[in-house]
Amino acid sequence: MPPHKPIVPPVQPLGPSKDHYKLTGQPYKTTTLKIKWTPLKTLGTAILLGVPYLGLILMVYSSGLKIMATMIIVAVVLIGGSIALLYYLNREESVKPPSNQKKRH
Repeated sequence: MPPHKPIVPPVQPLGPSKDHYKLTGQPYKTTTLKIKWTPLKTLGTAILLGVPYLGLILMVYSSGLKIMATMIIVAVVLIGGSIALLYYLNREESVKPPSNQKKRH
C-alpha cells in the first residue's frame, strides 16, 4: 500500500495588501569610524598590539615550547603578508596618459 500524501493547506498571503512581501523600515545606521592613518598612529598601534604579542612569544619560548613559538611567529607573518598583499592589490593609483608616444593619424 503506497504511503499517504501529507495534507498541505493552500498558500495564503501574509496580509491583505499587495505589497506584503516588501521590506519596510529604515536602514540600519552603522557607527564606523574613519581613521586617518598617520605614521605616528601606525607606530602607536603597532606598539600597542605588538608588545603583548612579543611577551606571549617570549613566554612560550622560555617555557620550552619552541615549536609553538615558531608556529605563532609563522601565523603572524602569514596574516601580515596576506594583509599587505590585499593592500597592494587594492591600491588606487592615478592613471597618467603616456606622454612619449606620437599620435597616429
